[in-house]
Amino acid sequence: MRWKISRHGHDPRQMDLLAIIALLVLIVSAYFYFIHNPDRPDSTAFIVPSQSVHW
Repeated sequence: MRWKISRHGHDPRQMDLLAIIALLVLIVSAYFYFIHNPDRPDSTAFIVPSQSVHW
């Protein structure tokens, strides 16, 4: 298939290429999001409700 320059619209292969690039960017960004380890606090505080609270 030859590349055909069309004034009336986009070539379907260009749209496929853009979709593939968008998916690759999405996959790479999701990978970096899930491997990111945020700094966790050294100690965790557990909040205990007051003894005077009646439910």
